[in-house]
Amino acid sequence: MEAFAEHWARDFKVHYDDRELSGISWVTTAVSPPLAQLVIDAGIPRGARVVDLGCGPGVQAVFLARHGMRVTGVDRSPVALAKARQLAGFYGSEVTFVEGDILAVPLPDDCADVVHDSFVYHNVRPDARAAYAAETARLARPGGLLVMVGFSDRMSSGTGPLRLTSDDILEPLLPYFRVEELRRFRNLPTEKRPDQWHWLGVFTRR
Repeated sequence: MEAFAEHWARDFKVHYDDRELSGISWVTTAVSPPLAQLVIDAGIPRGARVVDLGCGPGVQAVFLARHGMRVTGVDRSPVALAKARQLAGFYGSEVTFVEGDILAVPLPDDCADVVHDSFVYHNVRPDARAAYAAETARLARPGGLLVMVGFSDRMSSGTGPLRLTSDDILEPLLPYFRVEELRRFRNLPTEKRPDQWHWLGVFTRR
């Protein structure tokens, strides 16, 4: 099963292959404020094994590694992973980067204390959401966390990722996870989207 809509799968490849990172709208130099707060509050503790799904050029993976986590970043784009390795090298951070599909991650069961999803799920096709939830549950150990950030239904209309309702998030996940936190928050503004409303979801593996 293909996780992403055809145009998104195509666009990801074109963006990473043909553009500098500075020209890709979703690549920023900052992690989302709730992710930083989870690290500050030790919601994601030092030493935790983190699998960063759809890690792209590695901004979140390197951030987590620099704060003491043992991080494996997974992405389907070898070009994005090459850029991620460059970023990790620049900071001297130890991160393992693995090429793989988010619906069939080449990692063992129960390998993660935390599965991290930064703006991935909102690009997953609705008919692939159940498979994605099952795969995140396979990776997370019992009692481990899934941390998810993505577009909410309060985002302004337009092109780009799906705007998710709470039901879009909860229905596939609840068979595998308990809800610790699910809330909308205002994220850092961009030139194209000055008023960004995103979801933060924190879930515990059953």
